[in-house]
Amino acid sequence: MHRRTIICMLGALAIAASNPANAGDLPFGDCRVGHWTSNRNLDDGGPINKATCFTNWRSSPGEGIQLGVNARIGTHDTLAGTNSDARLREGFIAVDYDAFTWKIGRQIIAWGRADRVNPTDSLSPRDFTALVPEDEEQRQGIDAVQLRYNLDNRRALTTVVAQFEPHLTPQGLLPANRTQAANPGRAEWAVKYDQSGDRLDWSVSYFDGFERFQRHRADLTNPVNPLFVGTYERAQTLGADFAMAHGAWTLRGEASYSQREEDCAPCVQSKRKVVRTVVGADRDFWDTANINVQVFSTHRDYTDPATVPAARRPLQLALDRLNSEFGEEEMGWTFRLSNRFLNDRLKLELPAIMDMTNNSMVIRPRANYAINDTVQIGGGFDSFQGGEQSFFGSRKKNNTVFLELIALY
Repeated sequence: MHRRTIICMLGALAIAASNPANAGDLPFGDCRVGHWTSNRNLDDGGPINKATCFTNWRSSPGEGIQLGVNARIGTHDTLAGTNSDARLREGFIAVDYDAFTWKIGRQIIAWGRADRVNPTDSLSPRDFTALVPEDEEQRQGIDAVQLRYNLDNRRALTTVVAQFEPHLTPQGLLPANRTQAANPGRAEWAVKYDQSGDRLDWSVSYFDGFERFQRHRADLTNPVNPLFVGTYERAQTLGADFAMAHGAWTLRGEASYSQREEDCAPCVQSKRKVVRTVVGADRDFWDTANINVQVFSTHRDYTDPATVPAARRPLQLALDRLNSEFGEEEMGWTFRLSNRFLNDRLKLELPAIMDMTNNSMVIRPRANYAINDTVQIGGGFDSFQGGEQSFFGSRKKNNTVFLELIALY
């Protein structure tokens, strides 16, 4: 466990222990032990027996003051599946004063109203190697100062200043002849205007920071052994989202327009544009079931491998796989059907994402059964399908089946 993690967690718990009014503010969360047939490092590593605990703690030591801690402690559950790790996902203090709310410290900042595909969600990084069933559990916190000003009970303005942290991504397919990008030193900032109503909620936002996925380019100084150079692009992103109730349905959508440029001294400073959109609808059925369908698209500045000289085509195809970009225009759809049975003790979910442009897809069924109020059994599998030059097909080595025993506390 990192020293900063220990200090923050012990400091927050010490504050609570020193205040008798906080005696009932006990930590809560769950611990899991499980078996996974593969890791998520794209290197065919597995099978893996792993354990993970998520711990949350909230306390109010005074009027208008809240302390929060969210930590993950695990073994064999991230990267190559052979390490033990502890991370402070959140450790913050929030202060309400009149119409203002200050939130300072490590925090998860999730923006966007669409279902899991969120073009406006630019701030919080994710650990894409974590062996966790739910995508939201991949989120990691960032060190940030967040100020929210409530204009009235329906309108709010939020500003964020944060320190950059990248996504944690699989390393198994990365070539040896590459360089790792250093984290940018400049702070990031973002602002968002939110408005809620009886039937329509919407927001507009602006982000000035860095893309959290590392982007690679080819250095051909040595043509026999080219070097893949990693950089973090500066990103300036304008976004908007909405959610609107229409009868039994809820309509959702998001869109973002981003200008990106490489953030490195020797790079050729050329900006590229990325436009992402998603729109869809969801509906509840029979008080226990829900269906969600969305269509998404991405438009980007892109170098088609067919337009480069034949001798360089394999290099361009490799760059596409490294950068997960397989066309100027990419379209697809998402589907999620969930239902609860046996008085909510059994939960079943069938999510799928289809890449229509390159004919690839992922199916991720999930099941969870509550034995009693504190013990559950969960399981599922991830199945990636498609060709090598496609978003999901290039991730086939992450196909996995898992079963977990979960204890709530």
